Amino acid sequence: MEPSRIDNEQKFDPRLPLPHSLFSCLEISTGSAVAVVGCGGKSSLVELLADRLREKKVLISTTTKIYPPKMKDIMLCETLLQCEEHEARAGVQCMGLLNSASGKLEALPDAFLTAIKSRYDIVLLEADGSRGLPCKGWLANEPVVPHYCTHTVGLITMGALGKAAGESTVHRLPEFFALTGVGEGRAITAAALEAMVCAPGGMFKNSAGKRYVIVNQVEDDATAAAALSFLRAIKEKFPARFEKLLFGSVHDNAWQEE
Repeated sequence: MEPSRIDNEQKFDPRLPLPHSLFSCLEISTGSAVAVVGCGGKSSLVELLADRLREKKVLISTTTKIYPPKMKDIMLCETLLQCEEHEARAGVQCMGLLNSASGKLEALPDAFLTAIKSRYDIVLLEADGSRGLPCKGWLANEPVVPHYCTHTVGLITMGALGKAAGESTVHRLPEFFALTGVGEGRAITAAALEAMVCAPGGMFKNSAGKRYVIVNQVEDDATAAAALSFLRAIKEKFPARFEKLLFGSVHDNAWQEE
């Protein structure tokens, strides 16, 4: 069975401006393997970067579970046989094992992904899951970042700031409570978001390579002010921990470095 070619114009159009500044800030080049973790736009970020890099051999995959990318002109391999038979080529290809019940692509065997990664110029991995919620606590084996990754990019948003911690805002509530000290129904504070990013049990605990923090979904002045204050506090407390601290919007393709 041949891999599927998706031609979906819902979200991405190569005629529109692409994230040259973000691409440059993340310092992605041939040989990069990028793991994206955290909450708030991981799939959209991966797709945006892949579209910018499509003149190279780009592989999108996951170490957890993802929906097939909603981007234009991508080769999709959704069985192990398809993945084994696929020849790397210039453009974007996505590999995973389709779960027909959930509609999601699940992780390839570790040994297989490790073996094929060198066939591609750039590897982009969604390495965490948050069920679309803005906050999360992590199990011991999460995020699932392979040792060979050159970059770990952590996403967070200001969207939960001030909201009550509960099922509608947090994935893995017990782990989140233990990580942040926030109780159920209590307001999610900037300190709680900082713990998600910086605490030993937070989103970077299994990281590999250089570490980057991005505050995503910054699309108005008030959110920009909150994001800048948040990142400045992290930089002051942990001046050498992260390669770069950025805020902006995948939707607007606008970025600023702290």
